[in-house]
Amino acid sequence: MLPLFAAEIHLLPTDAGGRTGHLVHGEWRAVLGINNEYWSARLLFSGNPLPGETFPATVQLLMPEAVRYFPVGTEFTVWEGDTKATGRVLSGAA
Repeated sequence: MLPLFAAEIHLLPTDAGGRTGHLVHGEWRAVLGINNEYWSARLLFSGNPLPGETFPATVQLLMPEAVRYFPVGTEFTVWEGDTKATGRVLSGAA
């Protein structure tokens, strides 16, 4: 089973380099970054968050060994070609 944790995600506004449209309900495959290290992940959420909005998500790390880099309180970037969002771990991996 791949590790899951709860996070708060903040999409950058379009004029700050964020996405130009909303996320599609359900899943966003992206890369999470901390201190120039990067890991593939799936972000699971509800609704259709728009650039500039903050929303809760369940994060699934696609490399189980990466979980040690994501303790509660850790801040990270969400990369999709370049940084499109920031995030913060709210609860530990399950």
